[in-house]
Amino acid sequence: MSELKRGDYVEFVGPFGDAEFGRVASVADNGRAFVCFSTGCTAAACDPAHLRKVEPRAWMEQLGFGYHRFDDECPDYYPGCCAAYCPEKGGAR
Repeated sequence: MSELKRGDYVEFVGPFGDAEFGRVASVADNGRAFVCFSTGCTAAACDPAHLRKVEPRAWMEQLGFGYHRFDDECPDYYPGCCAAYCPEKGGAR
């Protein structure tokens, strides 16, 4: 079971030692974490063995990983909900 939870900041270390920072959008029942690596709404499925939890740095909080996915009114990614409520997706909110 993954110790990661929604909102955690992580560093992904790839098989060639390349690293990328992101934020956990959700964790599946099987422990795979879905991580936002950019300011967009999409999240990549990641093996938790390649993720290391890190303390958020000021630039990470300013970057805005995941657009509105971490706002209170957007509790989890659901395409239908995002299309209805997110202004970036054409919604009224």
